Amino acid sequence: MTTRIIGQYDDGVTFGQRRVLLVWNRLILPGGGSIVLERLPGADASGYAGLEDGVDYHWWDLMKAAGLSTLLAVGTELATSDENRLIRAIRDGAQDTVNQAGQQIVQRQLQVAPTLTIRPGFPVRIIVTRDLVFKPTGG
Repeated sequence: MTTRIIGQYDDGVTFGQRRVLLVWNRLILPGGGSIVLERLPGADASGYAGLEDGVDYHWWDLMKAAGLSTLLAVGTELATSDENRLIRAIRDGAQDTVNQAGQQIVQRQLQVAPTLTIRPGFPVRIIVTRDLVFKPTGG
């Protein structure tokens, strides 16, 4: 039987973030005992805080949103030069609305946080920032 460790990660990922931040809460020892770790920081094999592995910034979705916004803007710009004032007013109003909708689609896509993925078995470290007291084992 091996020692298990319980921790948690910060799911508040922001745009541009590449590392998953994590803390360790408890060690469960082979004999059934446990040690409270009180949120000791997790680090990668080099000692840097958090873990960096797979990052998906969703660029393809952003490009699709920008393309849709461009198509909407181009569509509202197409008009004949001999249209009357009522049709021109309707077109101008629709153009503003469609342009704003396209901008909102792009802005919404810019707010999507990247997806950070850590593969199973990825090397991880516990940065011990305080004394840990282990009870002697019988043996």
